[in-house]
Amino acid sequence: MKSMLRLAPALLGGILASSTALAQGAPATVLVIDASNSMWGRVDGRPKIEIAREAVASFAGVLPRSGRLGVVAYGHRRPTDCADIETLQPLTAVDPARVKAIADGLVPRGKTPITAALRQAAGSLDAKGGAVVIVTDGVETCGGDPCALADEIKRRNGGIVAHVIGFDLRTARERASVACIAERTGGTFVAASGAADLAGALRAVAGAKAKAVVPARTIALEATDGPGGKPVPGASFTLQRRGEELPAASGVAGPVLLSPGLYRVSAATTTRTGAVEVEVKAGAPDRIQVPLAGTLPKADLAVLTPTVPAAGTARVRWSGPAAENDYVAVVRRDGEALETPSWADLREGNPLAVRAPGEAGAYEVTYVHGATGSVLARTPLTVTAVSATLRAPARAGMGDEIRVEFTGPKAAEDWIELVAPAAGNASPASVTWQSAEGDHVTLRMPGKPGRYEVRYVMGLSQRVLAAVPVEVAAASATVSGPARAVAGGTIEVAYKGPQGSSDTFVGIVPKGSGQEAFMAGAYESWSEEGRASLRVPGKPGSYELRYVLGTADGSRVLASAPLEVAPAAATVSAPDRVRRGGTLAVAFTGPKWERDFVTLVRAGRSDGDSGTYREAGEGSPATLDVPDEPGAYEVRYVMDAPEGQVVLARKAVRVD
Repeated sequence: MKSMLRLAPALLGGILASSTALAQGAPATVLVIDASNSMWGRVDGRPKIEIAREAVASFAGVLPRSGRLGVVAYGHRRPTDCADIETLQPLTAVDPARVKAIADGLVPRGKTPITAALRQAAGSLDAKGGAVVIVTDGVETCGGDPCALADEIKRRNGGIVAHVIGFDLRTARERASVACIAERTGGTFVAASGAADLAGALRAVAGAKAKAVVPARTIALEATDGPGGKPVPGASFTLQRRGEELPAASGVAGPVLLSPGLYRVSAATTTRTGAVEVEVKAGAPDRIQVPLAGTLPKADLAVLTPTVPAAGTARVRWSGPAAENDYVAVVRRDGEALETPSWADLREGNPLAVRAPGEAGAYEVTYVHGATGSVLARTPLTVTAVSATLRAPARAGMGDEIRVEFTGPKAAEDWIELVAPAAGNASPASVTWQSAEGDHVTLRMPGKPGRYEVRYVMGLSQRVLAAVPVEVAAASATVSGPARAVAGGTIEVAYKGPQGSSDTFVGIVPKGSGQEAFMAGAYESWSEEGRASLRVPGKPGSYELRYVLGTADGSRVLASAPLEVAPAAATVSAPDRVRRGGTLAVAFTGPKWERDFVTLVRAGRSDGDSGTYREAGEGSPATLDVPDEPGAYEVRYVMDAPEGQVVLARKAVRVD
């Protein structure tokens, strides 16, 4: 029962039409990212967190650069902490690269405090309002009421609108529990089931206009023993508004808050069911009565594997009405919701394969009647504990890659990680990780020496099943080359040091640059030969030769040597006037580096432009073709430096 991205033509038109208005208004947007442990679940064979990272980066790319964007995440640091909510970027200028870096650094771990995260995100918007965009794959698991908070937010600041992307929310009840946030603030809810859906949904809400919020009313619900009969206690109700895919409410037992519209209201007890259609208007009705006329269908379940390991698969044989939207789900016996819902659509077969939770304990498999939300059958399921082992080197160097062998349940959500020790009661910080697939993984070591730990983490429960220590030793290197060079030339450099990652290089950077600095064209990747030919920057000044080690957590400068770059010089000589369509002989001097050239261009053109040219290495004089169009031109000697073209000499020429 997967939900697909559905955008009505009218909504899509509004979204496209509002893109211009969005750019002009330069609104404030706060993006809320779900990094709870359920994001390790897979969609189309890929972890949901991986899909979300890509979609979030794409979302930032379509926002107007004149706007402001903030980023809030939850569940990314501590497994069981409902207060694990962090503003990773306050409202600031839109920077897609920074947002991508933030998303790439999120490691799903914890719970789903949607209500508290929404409150924090909305609180960062000022009186002018703005948009909150929530991406979540789960329902509230920390006791909050996001629907009620949405009402409160709209009352306090009518300029705030919240859009919600329900990613892989598989049941109507799940979708409705977060769709209310959008409905009650004038936002848009979009259900997304895959990578393309999620990216498209985020692009859609990036330009969605706020909708009018019609005041809702609280209406009592009552089931009766047939038309006009006595009230029947203990009924649950599902309310579906005409024209909408998602229920306005599902599985409720008491009064509900409803906006005006035409609804189908169904009621069910353990044995009976009924339904009515009713129109909710501005002042009526105060109560909706549903006569119970029919009986609930029968269903039965048999677990063929009544005891399964955590995160394993239970095979369930079923019988029942097999109506549209019926499904089988695993629930806790105490009724508490699972952090990662486990369910299977009946259309997937008989027997069904149903995923067991990630924690050992007593559970139930239930047959759920989609139309009413009633449980038609239930049977016990016992989930047993699992274990894992790890084998890794006790010591490695900065930037080294180690092989980690492991055994364990190897569930789709499990991973092997390297963590850094944390102070006090803080959770260890993840340095790098790999999915627990096969029998081994390779992990890159960080750029800071010290004691670390390799862990096998069970994704569904966030439990550490095994851990072994690793000592990361400091690394050293040497680099040497000439102390002085001419701009644009090439120098030979010798070096020695560890290989590190593919980001390890030897290069030239301006003196005093940061650890991550590099100049395009003025570096070479590490090789066993230990020698590199580096192009010298075209701008004179003080530079450094550097040996930069690529590690799991960034670049580290292991060695450096000073380099002074002297200016390069050139001259050009040519007649003051020349006839169009002919040729022009240009005498010149210059360094004649490999990609230097002499060219004839229109006067006033940028230094990066060129016209007819000859490579300087062909010798002086250079014979250039003269354009047919008369006017003011320039002869130039151009040095092609690593950072771009540099004009070393120029002379004016008139074409008649």
